[in-house]
Amino acid sequence: MFVLSIHSYRGGTGKSTTTANIAAALASLGYKVATVDLDLSSPGLHVIYNVNQSDLNHTLNDYIYDRCSLNECVVDITNELGIPNGKLMFVGSSMKPEEISQLMKKDYEESFYKQIAHDMEKELNLDYLIFDTHPGIVEDTILAVLSSDISLVLMRMDRQDISGTFLLTKVLRRMNKVYYVLLNMVPPELAKMPELTEDVSKAIQSPVLTFFPFQNDVLSHRSKGVFMLNHPTHPYSQGIQKVAKIISKW
Repeated sequence: MFVLSIHSYRGGTGKSTTTANIAAALASLGYKVATVDLDLSSPGLHVIYNVNQSDLNHTLNDYIYDRCSLNECVVDITNELGIPNGKLMFVGSSMKPEEISQLMKKDYEESFYKQIAHDMEKELNLDYLIFDTHPGIVEDTILAVLSSDISLVLMRMDRQDISGTFLLTKVLRRMNKVYYVLLNMVPPELAKMPELTEDVSKAIQSPVLTFFPFQNDVLSHRSKGVFMLNHPTHPYSQGIQKVAKIISKW
């Protein structure tokens, strides 16, 4: 099983949207994929997957506090999303304020995230496990990244995010982690620059995998399902499919 974490220095980079679409693209290639919403303070994957919190018998929060097994948290959303090949499963986090507050006070260890990965592989026989992390350089996120094989770091083209991503990736390099940067919501005038990925890679001293131009229809589609499944020929969807094929070679 391959473990991938999708991370960003700050919120608003399209991290959860990217996670949902890459997971769906990998499943559409015939792989067995699971996504875990580790953005414990502000979970959002369930919105993109059209999974109501009331439909979740158990959440990751229940597993953390030993109220259920990890397998009881897993929701198979393959048929609901209309994915013809492979499997896509989802583990959500609670939206209840009291449970979010409780988790924010909890101390984590690296072994905790490795245990999640171990249990998911044992119970589900996965090809890919994807962690949708909490943004920022915080303990729980760094531990999740340490438990992953490779990380994708989402970055927007503004000064704050560029400087923050430079700092974040510097931390990842010191920890000897393999990662790639994805430029997201790139303004149209910058997207036309032929050397964009090369120039940004030099500026932040990190490998840039690819970039996605800003698409208003993608942004507005967030609460309406997984974009690449509903619009498979859209340029954004084609870009996601290319990233999924790159990941499949890893």
